[in-house]
Amino acid sequence: MATGCECSQSGWCQRHNCKKPKHFFHLCQTRSDYFKMWERGVGPGQLNPNGKAKSQSRKRRLKDFSVAVVIISHNYGEFLGEAIESVLAQTYQSQEILVVDDRSTDNTREIALAYQQQGVKYLSVDVGNVHAARGAGFKATNCDITCFLDADDKLSADYIENGLEQFDHYQVAVVYSDTKFFGKRQGCSNYPEKYSADKLQYDNFIHAGSLVLSEAIQISRVFEKQFDPLLTQGDWFLWREVLGRTWTAKKQKSLYLYRIHQSNWTQKMQEAKQRSYFEYAGLAYQKITLFIPLSGRADHWPQTAQFLEQQSWPHDQISLILMDTSQSDAFSKTIKDWIQDCDYSDVRYLKFDAGFSGLADENRRLPDIRDQVRIAMARIYNRMAKMIDTEFVWILEDDITPPKDVCQQLLSGFDFETVSVAAPYPSRFYEGFVVWNQAGTFHEKPGYKQEVVGGNGFGCTILRTSSIRGNVFTALHEIPDFDIAFYQRLKTSDLLAKVDWSCISQHSGAMEPNDMKPKQSSKTDCECASPGWCERHQCKKHPHFHKLCQTRTDYFELWEKGAGPGQNLQQATDISVESSEPGLMRKAFNFTKAVARHVTNGSKHVDEATYNARLSTCQTCEMCNSSRMVCKHKQCGCTLKVKALWESERCPLKKWADNSENSSENQDTKELVGKK
Repeated sequence: MATGCECSQSGWCQRHNCKKPKHFFHLCQTRSDYFKMWERGVGPGQLNPNGKAKSQSRKRRLKDFSVAVVIISHNYGEFLGEAIESVLAQTYQSQEILVVDDRSTDNTREIALAYQQQGVKYLSVDVGNVHAARGAGFKATNCDITCFLDADDKLSADYIENGLEQFDHYQVAVVYSDTKFFGKRQGCSNYPEKYSADKLQYDNFIHAGSLVLSEAIQISRVFEKQFDPLLTQGDWFLWREVLGRTWTAKKQKSLYLYRIHQSNWTQKMQEAKQRSYFEYAGLAYQKITLFIPLSGRADHWPQTAQFLEQQSWPHDQISLILMDTSQSDAFSKTIKDWIQDCDYSDVRYLKFDAGFSGLADENRRLPDIRDQVRIAMARIYNRMAKMIDTEFVWILEDDITPPKDVCQQLLSGFDFETVSVAAPYPSRFYEGFVVWNQAGTFHEKPGYKQEVVGGNGFGCTILRTSSIRGNVFTALHEIPDFDIAFYQRLKTSDLLAKVDWSCISQHSGAMEPNDMKPKQSSKTDCECASPGWCERHQCKKHPHFHKLCQTRTDYFELWEKGAGPGQNLQQATDISVESSEPGLMRKAFNFTKAVARHVTNGSKHVDEATYNARLSTCQTCEMCNSSRMVCKHKQCGCTLKVKALWESERCPLKKWADNSENSSENQDTKELVGKK
């Protein structure tokens, strides 16, 4: 539409005292709202009296806003007149006042129509709940700012004016206040001065009569979602949906006047609050993020795909993130083909280089593999933390298959103090579950129903996003495993972690829960009389390994094959042995491949021949504990060797110099030792 613009072309505008490029020139000619901003001296690029460009922050003035007050009434005719009078008496007049009458049988209609001459509109609806009534009122108005006022409450005289002043940035969507109670009880609330999205996830501190940006409501589609208002706290649900993770809120100084009387809504909600947190918080209507890191386990993907297709949580309430770390084109194509045919409406697929291909299924009893897995997992979950935009994140690892109703079961375990609820699953590496108590002891047998624990593996876990947003997942730092470190830090707060034993999940390669009994034999062929050096198996066995050798046929067979813990690695070079039992050392260590991998992974300052010579010297060292695989001499640059042995100085450094033929190499070794 035409404006009062007098400019004939882009460039300097004498009238508005600013330079207008083509885009601004077009806006000035066609957009009356922008033209008015330039007329007031607050348009883009205008100059202040000092000749400096004005701030380009999106600060807005009071007169930029139009306000609609939507008053909801259900048989509150006796209070409605006071509510309307409080709106009419505002120091900043609202453009629209609408009374929404939801199934009232009293004089609500007559009271509302009595104020028709003063601009009050009346709308009758038959919905039977306050959330739907607010939605109908919002749809019937058309203003920048909306205020939902319950008919039994009132606004202080400067409530709207002071509230609008807080909309000083385009990201502010809600302005809340403290509430002053009147009626049968007097007092005043003390809500947080500074808004925190994380705090809002745990409990509500924003009342229904807050000022809200209408655009934020439209974007959130909150009124398209329906729930039972006798079970779900509608105000809390409204603000969590509107604000999400993108908008913010501010607090104003004026008070919202909240009437306490026998039949008001809060009294009814107290009963609902006692029923179930799942219902009270409206978790059944929540959209959650389902994050699945895919390592390339092609043999297990059909089970994962089948679970995704059959799991019972509504698929349109899931934001699915598939992180492909396989580095396999064939596997990636399989995943993409499945995405094309799935019925999930919100799916994100990304490739992510967390470590070398096949790392997830390497032998984690080897120190270097274990460390690389820890680093890869920390990379994956730190990347995940940046992608979540829902209140809850459901983590499902690609070798875990939980029950089909696991999502609702885990969400039902949340309350005001719980930050994590997990489905337990058996371990691949020891007998028992990847669940530990407050003392750090792992559970060998299933528990009962829901249980507070010290922590659990992330295989199938639902977490509050707030618990990981400010958290850094670490590897090789104090507590090396990212999941153990996460729950250890959680102990510094009053928040709880739980597992639901009714949701025991399958873990690929692990023993089934019913089979978790020690595989013992009354007698093996062990010839060792006491712990120490074993001539038969050519390794040193400390008391724990000595007991296993005498009582566990599965471990005894591993030592017989040359693949047991602590055995000479060079003897295992040409052995390709798979354990008959999943969860043990499934493959013998291939020394040649490991050396090649380390050379290509950055340890290029030592060649294979030098490494083998040093390894041979190391293996004849009587000061090293051979059960630790190989001692860690820092000079060789190979992370296969255990850090603890180097740091305890149990390795004779002189042997390096005695076996070296290159004097310059000896000098390099001394320099490295000095640095260490």
